[in-house]
Amino acid sequence: MLLILLLLIAGSVWYFYPQKKTIKPEEFTEQGQTEISAGNITMKVWDNNTEDGDTIKVYFNGEIIADTLGILNTAIEYKLGRLLAGEYWIGVKAISEGMMGPASATISLSDSKVVKEFVMDAFIDSAASWKVIVK
Repeated sequence: MLLILLLLIAGSVWYFYPQKKTIKPEEFTEQGQTEISAGNITMKVWDNNTEDGDTIKVYFNGEIIADTLGILNTAIEYKLGRLLAGEYWIGVKAISEGMMGPASATISLSDSKVVKEFVMDAFIDSAASWKVIVK
């Protein structure tokens, strides 16, 4: 009887527990690619032009990193952790394009020795992605 009760509880928790939604890169328009060495990678996101109210969602390998990020001239830093050799991707979806579209996010990736920087342009109806090749 106790076993049946535990199975019912476990099934209920599994059924009602919110599942992480993973986004696929096919839902984004690839705008470029960057190579970086394997290691502990830090990503920074900012607006390197006029702060005009751009708000974005930021994804790394399909998982959301920032649900609602108002990009400013001051960079926001995200630790991606230790990345091994392989292919990864960064996605940016525009929530708001601000006063002047598109929502342009400047991204930098650093392995503490080298910094790679690029700009991604996202529109409300067209999300942007960038391939990251870790060597």
